[in-house]
Amino acid sequence: MRFLHSIIFTALLAAMPALSSAQATDGELKGFWAKGDAVDFKAPVHENSSATVIYRDYPATVDEAKLRIQKETAEALKSAQNAPENGQNTAPAQSKTSGPLTREQIIAKYGSPDQPSPVKAQKESPMEMQALFEALNSGDKELAWQYSIALARRNTQIQQTVSKATDYQLLASEALGMRPAQEVEESGQVGAVRMELKELMEKTRLEESQRKLSQDQLLAASKGQLTGDEWAETASTASLSKERVAPKIPVDPDGKVKLLIFFDERSLQVKEFSNSLKPLAEKFKDDPNVSMVGLTMRTYELPGLKKLGALTSFPFPLVNGEALAPELRIQRYPTFVFLALTSRQTYHLEGMRAADEVEKVLRTMKGSAK
Repeated sequence: MRFLHSIIFTALLAAMPALSSAQATDGELKGFWAKGDAVDFKAPVHENSSATVIYRDYPATVDEAKLRIQKETAEALKSAQNAPENGQNTAPAQSKTSGPLTREQIIAKYGSPDQPSPVKAQKESPMEMQALFEALNSGDKELAWQYSIALARRNTQIQQTVSKATDYQLLASEALGMRPAQEVEESGQVGAVRMELKELMEKTRLEESQRKLSQDQLLAASKGQLTGDEWAETASTASLSKERVAPKIPVDPDGKVKLLIFFDERSLQVKEFSNSLKPLAEKFKDDPNVSMVGLTMRTYELPGLKKLGALTSFPFPLVNGEALAPELRIQRYPTFVFLALTSRQTYHLEGMRAADEVEKVLRTMKGSAK
């Protein structure tokens, strides 16, 4: 054993001159003894590779964090590309690191705080808004101004469209009878949207009236309560029995009758309608058991009712009929509702009627045919 040690020591002494004559610089020696080469800082240094050794002036954890983040990002992108398309945004892959990030990791991930990012519009914002921000960031004042004009026009158009859509909804509710009709200004002016939809509103009102009338008639038919013209209109339908006959006009035991005349005070034929009722007023003006009253389609204050009476020349007192109309199931204007005051029975006649036809019903309910 001592002999072997002697041989190794002798060999080392022989190699000393060769090492001293290698002309290695201090920098090369320093790099040679440092761990890591230019390709991979974790790889061991190969023989005669000191010239390619790189030096760090920052902790090795920075390089480790960068490599880990690059690896995780590549894996996340690969997973996103391989994931099935389901029409939804894929959630970003969560970092596999546990605990808070270090300063170096934060900088490597989000960039240096000394490098400000440009202000941009959200992706969901209008194209004019996005273009405006891009123009402002580029410093193109003229282009930014042009996009500002385009954006202002767009905002104005949005406001106009929203306003018109709101008017459409309100007028639709009015045509369906879900809200009171808007009062027309005293000057006679109406909104442009109302004039635009006038024909459609009237059509909807008619369709809705017919639908409600049909429902009410079928319900009354099932209970055997149809009266007057209601029976005549539904007797021809297949859903009703042809053998049934219209009920007779009810007769009040005390001969007391009240006539409720529901009419559209804004109808173009309101003057003609008022004049057709004047013979009735003349014939029953001295009869204490018969009273007649006009009920408006809309609601007014007392001065408004007096003004309507003067304008329409209506021969009977006027009251607001809007609230009472649903209770009596008024579907058409005009409608004559005959009320037997003692028995509380009613009889309806819808549409324009001649004075003698109305008079006949009144006298029948009074108990006298004359």
